[in-house]
Amino acid sequence: MNACEIQECCAILGVEPGIAPEALKRAYLKKSYALIQAGAPEEERARLRAAHDALTAHLASRSSAGDDPGEDVETSGPAAPGPVYVPPPVAVPFCRPLDFDCPVVNAAAIPLVALLAILVTRSGLGFFLEGFHVWVHEFGHATAAWLTGKRALPLPIGWTNISPEKSLFVYFGILGLLGLLFVAGWKERMIWPMIFAAGIAALQGYMTWLLPPEPARMWIVFAGCGGQFYLSALMIGLFYFELPEKFKWGGCRYVFLFIGVSCFFDAYTLWRNVKYGRIPLPYGSMVNGEEDANGDLDTLSADFGWSDRHIIATYTRLGDVCLAVLVIVYLVFALRLNRLPALIREKYGNAETGSGA
Repeated sequence: MNACEIQECCAILGVEPGIAPEALKRAYLKKSYALIQAGAPEEERARLRAAHDALTAHLASRSSAGDDPGEDVETSGPAAPGPVYVPPPVAVPFCRPLDFDCPVVNAAAIPLVALLAILVTRSGLGFFLEGFHVWVHEFGHATAAWLTGKRALPLPIGWTNISPEKSLFVYFGILGLLGLLFVAGWKERMIWPMIFAAGIAALQGYMTWLLPPEPARMWIVFAGCGGQFYLSALMIGLFYFELPEKFKWGGCRYVFLFIGVSCFFDAYTLWRNVKYGRIPLPYGSMVNGEEDANGDLDTLSADFGWSDRHIIATYTRLGDVCLAVLVIVYLVFALRLNRLPALIREKYGNAETGSGA
């Protein structure tokens, strides 16, 4: 390193050129922690890390050569005259709506969007969201059918076409999409897409090849009303999880959050009203009305022996579990507890690097 490079690294870290290795490590950890707390972009933290590594290597090489780190820096040639370039500080915006690590967004986005979605659902404009609620219901049927290896086409008119036979095209098609998600997460070093893809692939393998036909049909029927809980909860919870860049999830997640909250609120209030006897069980179907014996709840009751009490208890408990998970996820990200592993890894990882230099 020449004198200009050393001065530049020292300016980034805010230290003097003759600093001792231990003091350099403390200064780096202090500045790194401050950047993480401020939600600084990864580029700024990477520049700080590169400056620390370069200066550490320089001090280690001087120490091994028998030089005193506190002496003046020797270079292979004369230092360039003129002022030393000091990089300008990077301005950190107070709020970045598309950033997944902005404290303001993590704490305020879900409550504000949820309040707006509930108000719209309760108002006369809620009529325009009912189509999305129906579609999420049908996607619940479809997702269960896809996991059992069957073709399914969810339609927003209250109907899902499901083939009676299993399809290798569906099985390997879904498996291929999950594989692409896993690879994209691997390339961009994102653990959540990898965990999600691996978990769904394992569930798909079990439901396609090991689950008997009748239990599989029961889960497909159950997943209509059930999907209004777990799919909408997934749409809400994924707000905090960064997907690979090609998904453009930074902006799309607000739309999914709004629709997810509206659907979850609609389903949750429906089943709470059913539980407390304010409204009867919604037997029948949307297409053929309350007298349709092929409705989801009618099928669960007639074909699989589910009592009214069992139906109500199952769906209300599912709603409570999904709500509890959402509250936990919100608290973890709003209180920035998700940053603890990174802070611990960075602190002790850098400590080990410094001790081995």
